[in-house]
Amino acid sequence: MTAVFVGVLLALAAVSLGLRTTSVLIPGVHPFVRLLVSVIIGTAFMMATLRISDRYHVHDLGLGLLVSLSPVGVFDLAKWWYRYRGA
Repeated sequence: MTAVFVGVLLALAAVSLGLRTTSVLIPGVHPFVRLLVSVIIGTAFMMATLRISDRYHVHDLGLGLLVSLSPVGVFDLAKWWYRYRGA
């Protein structure tokens, strides 16, 4: 159960990192394409952060940093959905 919860938090952090990156890099594409690219970029950032923190034996620090971004992921998804719906 804990692994699923941490997985959801990491997924939200990846979406947050990705959406913020793609808002600068590719602002004029279809929203679903942007979301897909955001998930890919965010996952790459997240995996790189976890690998670097493992390399320096500070896994808990990297995991804590990413989990702290998860509330921002909820906000970013809500903002993406609001803009997608055209409101």
